[in-house]
Amino acid sequence: MYERTGQQKLANELLEKMVKKFKNSCKVWMHYVQNLLKQNSDGIQSIVNRALLSLPRSKHIKFITQTAILEFKCGLPDRGRTMFEGVLREYPKRTDLWSVYLDQEIRLGDPEVIRSLFERATSLSLPLKRMKALFKKYLEYEMSHGDEERIEHVKRKALEA
Repeated sequence: MYERTGQQKLANELLEKMVKKFKNSCKVWMHYVQNLLKQNSDGIQSIVNRALLSLPRSKHIKFITQTAILEFKCGLPDRGRTMFEGVLREYPKRTDLWSVYLDQEIRLGDPEVIRSLFERATSLSLPLKRMKALFKKYLEYEMSHGDEERIEHVKRKALEA
């Protein structure tokens, strides 16, 4: 309610209290980060670090990916990329994370970045069943944005895998 009525100071105080009381809740931390991003305030990285110290290890990936998505949506794609790259460095075989990262880049629409990311994702040595979704997404992207040569490249790469 405070956010909707424009009382940012009260909203921040309430979120600060909620974070202290429910420090194991990913949703509370996400609301806090989202509120800070809406205000374009600095210090988000320190809040993310605080959240990672407080949250259970099992919620870290979920929190980082959701925060990265918020960064992309709020016009800070570089910070979102950094967060996704960090998670993918630790968990390179998580095709779901690759898929979410690709969705965010596709939404921004830089073809060079998107294609290089697709190439990285599809060059992983994973079972074909897990790679199918990535190749399918890559092919759909090239069918809507690429030419015949790019489509054939994706099909060849899928057959080689």
